Amino acid sequence: MGELLDRGFQRSLLEGLAHQYPGNKNFEDESGKGPTDSTLIVNLTYLEAHGLVEIVRRSHDKWGPIRFASITAKGLDFIADDGGLSAILGVVTIKLHEDTIKRILIDKIAASPEDDTIKSKTIAAVKELPAEAVKNLATRALEAGLAGMPALASTVYNWITG
Repeated sequence: MGELLDRGFQRSLLEGLAHQYPGNKNFEDESGKGPTDSTLIVNLTYLEAHGLVEIVRRSHDKWGPIRFASITAKGLDFIADDGGLSAILGVVTIKLHEDTIKRILIDKIAASPEDDTIKSKTIAAVKELPAEAVKNLATRALEAGLAGMPALASTVYNWITG
């Protein structure tokens, strides 16, 4: 079925459904039968799985014949050149598990030129930190790291565009 996925066809489906918005497109023929084209069925189902379209099927079976399809707000935002309201309203949340942060800190401490006694005590202290303390330490470390970067704007720009 994967060979039936077609990005161009998916875009065409979304654009066609966008022209019908807020209505839907009827995919049944005159006899009331749904489409039999595997490419159409697979691509509509794929878009539905990603929340870009909603499909109404003839039966309550989730794989039953397709009657109607409509584009969702997420689908409209997806095809918008500006990202739609999702780009304006969306908040990006980055989650790092406290164990990941601890591992990064411990690795950097272990690689530092400090005395081994200080490193081992610091590593032991980091391992015992509660989650809130790890969060505060990570924020302070990020702020210190960014403050210590010469030409921060140029460096970030080069990372993004490079």
